[in-house]
Amino acid sequence: MRIDPLMTRSPATGALRHVTEDLLAEVYLAPRRPELNLYDHLSSGAPWSESLATAPDETTQTVEAGLLALAHAIPSLDPTDVALDNLPAGRAQSHVTALRDLWRDLGTLPGPLNTWRHVLQSRAADALEPLPLTGRECAFATPLEAALEQALRAHHGNADGPPPHAKATEGSALRNLQDRFGRGSDSIAQDASFACYGLRDPHEEADFAAARAQAMLDDGRVDHPGEIGLLVPDSAAYPTALREAFDRVGLPISGLPAQGSRRDGTGEVLSLLLIALAGPSPRTALASLYITCGMPWSLETGRRMAREVIDRGWSRTASDLTGTSRELLDALRPCHTPEQLFGRLGAIARAAPEAGLHPRIAALKAASGDTLDWPLLHRLAAPGLVAAEGYDRFVEGVSLFTEADLPWRPVRQLIVLGMAGRHWPRLPSSGPFFTEGEIAMMRDAGLMLQGRQQKLARGLELFRRQLGGATEGLTLLVPALDLRGDRLTPSTGLALIAHMLGAEEPADLVVDLRSEPHEDWPVAASRATPVPNGGAPELPEDGLIRIQRRVSTPDRPGVDLMSLRATEDGPLPHSPSRLETLLVSPLGWLLDELGAKDLTWAPETLDVMTLGTLMHQVLEDTFAEGAPVPEATELDAAIPGHLDAAIRRHAAWLTDAAWATERRSLLREARDICTAWADFLRKTGAGVLHNEIALKGEHGGLLLHGKADCLLKLPDGRILVVDHKRSSAGGRRERMTKGWDLQVALYRAMLERPTEETALTRLVADGAQIVTAYHMLRDGTILSDSQGGDVPRVETAGEDASVNAMDHLAQVLAEVGAGTIRLNHADDAGTFDKDRGIKAYALDTPLVAAFSLPETATEEDAQ
Repeated sequence: MRIDPLMTRSPATGALRHVTEDLLAEVYLAPRRPELNLYDHLSSGAPWSESLATAPDETTQTVEAGLLALAHAIPSLDPTDVALDNLPAGRAQSHVTALRDLWRDLGTLPGPLNTWRHVLQSRAADALEPLPLTGRECAFATPLEAALEQALRAHHGNADGPPPHAKATEGSALRNLQDRFGRGSDSIAQDASFACYGLRDPHEEADFAAARAQAMLDDGRVDHPGEIGLLVPDSAAYPTALREAFDRVGLPISGLPAQGSRRDGTGEVLSLLLIALAGPSPRTALASLYITCGMPWSLETGRRMAREVIDRGWSRTASDLTGTSRELLDALRPCHTPEQLFGRLGAIARAAPEAGLHPRIAALKAASGDTLDWPLLHRLAAPGLVAAEGYDRFVEGVSLFTEADLPWRPVRQLIVLGMAGRHWPRLPSSGPFFTEGEIAMMRDAGLMLQGRQQKLARGLELFRRQLGGATEGLTLLVPALDLRGDRLTPSTGLALIAHMLGAEEPADLVVDLRSEPHEDWPVAASRATPVPNGGAPELPEDGLIRIQRRVSTPDRPGVDLMSLRATEDGPLPHSPSRLETLLVSPLGWLLDELGAKDLTWAPETLDVMTLGTLMHQVLEDTFAEGAPVPEATELDAAIPGHLDAAIRRHAAWLTDAAWATERRSLLREARDICTAWADFLRKTGAGVLHNEIALKGEHGGLLLHGKADCLLKLPDGRILVVDHKRSSAGGRRERMTKGWDLQVALYRAMLERPTEETALTRLVADGAQIVTAYHMLRDGTILSDSQGGDVPRVETAGEDASVNAMDHLAQVLAEVGAGTIRLNHADDAGTFDKDRGIKAYALDTPLVAAFSLPETATEEDAQ
């Protein structure tokens, strides 16, 4: 908790050095201890045992923080000196006792404390060189830090410190802030030594800071960049943004990390491999693995594989790979023993040597036991951000200072970024181990742990000392939003400064640049030309997009929108679902034909499509072709196995224990659906001819293809073509009643005008009557048009369920065939639902919404 770091001046050269752990270890020959794995030492009988079983990583970090806090309160660093006599019985005493016992059992401590203990137990003669200390004692040091300083002063004595930095001019606003911030004072007048500006976010802050620095150089407030300082929060967002902003204006920054923070690529690959090898492999994990650097395929191949696995759950490109790529993919199979796991990890590491997996795999193997402890393996392999290394400091650059440290050299002008949120000072959070009341009680008992009050006081003092690094001017920058777009509140430091400068609210102190005239800005800037219509496209008034068609020649055939997906063998047929999209939104259909669709990555979820697929598969397996209808006892015995098989085939991720509740719900639903379907088959006397039968035909010269879920033969010889729909009958009934159901008519067209002969088409050719119907799985209703009216348990919905849909399809096909795309209106979704009984899912596409015309005007609007 020190503010001033310990420093020593060499008696021989006069050079100043920081007293670091490495320096103490070298001077006192402190033994090096292996890195402590605290998790292996946590007792199951301690107060944290239940939390450890539930959240081992978080509990280990919390216990380590508590142990360090307790150690800093014990000047001797000896667990036997932890005094419990003055603590009353209760939670605080039990937790301190558990920490003391853990400390005693460990015999060592995390961090630099082992070196500190060695120094405290050493004599002055044990030091290999003198380390006389500079400066005064720190009022904010913990008891342990104070004891270490006292021991070093006793061993080596004192030395002269560096001369004090110059401060701002006496009486200026900046000087008053440097002297009285956080200590209370009367209101002071704002003057030219202080400025405060509001910006949008950290990126705009960085741009403004660079422009402000350049303006200071241009108007002579500073002579060179080294007289400007940047005080920035400890956030990964600022160094990158500042580097880019200052590069644009041509100013160097001194103090940036020599090696910036980096991603742990090896850890990311290993974590993804463990997820895949634990099985079943989530599609997002596979897609992430495919595009990871170091894999034995090209980046473009990896992108294509990732797109395919996200879209369909498997990749055709991946199945065609050979060589080392094939070896790696073949190794991605679920493992059940450590031997399997490390054998397959070794094969993957050999197939992808650039990933650098061998050392990390060896570490995992050393920590593994006789059985696979997946939580432990995931924890050990978890990637972490590789911290920035070193600092690139030089005389000529703009000085970069960080939030937790004092400025490393004085400047004339200081620019403070990020004066919002939890910075300046960084607000201390409540300790995860002890409450503030418990800390106060322990301090009264002589155990000097640091609470929020002590941490906040230190933060205020550190910020005051940081403000002291400027001699002429201070500029505060206040972001309104963070990089996620969340709104930020003014920081505590800004609120205190506003009070000192006589402002009632921090906002009264901030000059919002966006509300100021451009000519009044303190820096040179250019305003971007506004995007016309706010970025909205200019749409034709008649709502028609006319795609230019070339004149057909033998060498250059004209554009045919209905054949966009054509292959060498000719145009691909259209499915009823594609034509339903065309019926709702021609633009949505066109985008789908072109492959211009949303490719957002998302984990597997139990959505409508997955639920429908599972129930379809259960029905197909339970009611096999040519088999008699199962009795109730047979259904109860068979359905659980059929559901498990469907899950393994179509949604293997549902086998995870986390989905147990959903699996039980699915089993109840499957039993209800199968029971109702069996009852329908018995009462109608229908037999199952086929399941999942392909249909191919044509309508008006347009090739069609589809798939009927079930084919039934009625006792009178009629054929019932059934499509299972996992929904209730209400919406489909309304659509059919209003004549807007397209699928019924298209199925009949494929049967009456087939392009490929099958057993079903031969039945139709021989005169068999075809009835098309929907089986609504949610309520067991069977819907058909007028042709199925005399079938038991079948409900008819209108004389001709498709008349309006087919008429409108003919109109749309004519327009699209002529190269014309009719745009939707913004209120079409409500109109389709109300007038046609159609849920217009095709309108949910962002591009379709962006190119939608305004809502249609009503008579009331016109009046």
